[in-house]
Amino acid sequence: MAIKKVKTEELRDIDSTDLKILGYLGENSRIRLIELSKKIGLSIDSIKKRIQKLEEGKVITKYALQVDSAAIGLPIGVHIYLKLKDIKEKDYENLIQTLKKDPRVINLMAMAGDYDIYIVMLVKNVADLEKRKLRIRQQFSQIIADWKEVLVAQIYKLEEYSFG
Repeated sequence: MAIKKVKTEELRDIDSTDLKILGYLGENSRIRLIELSKKIGLSIDSIKKRIQKLEEGKVITKYALQVDSAAIGLPIGVHIYLKLKDIKEKDYENLIQTLKKDPRVINLMAMAGDYDIYIVMLVKNVADLEKRKLRIRQQFSQIIADWKEVLVAQIYKLEEYSFG
């Protein structure tokens, strides 16, 4: 497989070793440098410098925690698709900021295609979903043309990056 070269802000190429590091960090971002060093075959200092360069070059943008939402009382994941209408920049920004501040919204993306906004929200139950949906739809009724939601039945894989 040919590896596409990507330039960072420092104009440093991402090589196959960097991709291996990203792969291991994608599996476990808390992997110890000594373990990563053994797996890759480089010194701890080299691994550390490469990770720092990946962070500085904005290749690694965040280390995240993945939680079993059911274990914290939010067992239902809902995927929501919004189609907007009569959009004014101020109203759009207000909608986005409101959704970004909502701790139950775990993903929020602008889309191109049939829908304009994609949301993943965690809820306790269907009644909780209905309450939250009603609040958002009422507050932004002037710009929401269509609302489509899909409940997650089973998760087989969550955001996982593999580069190896």
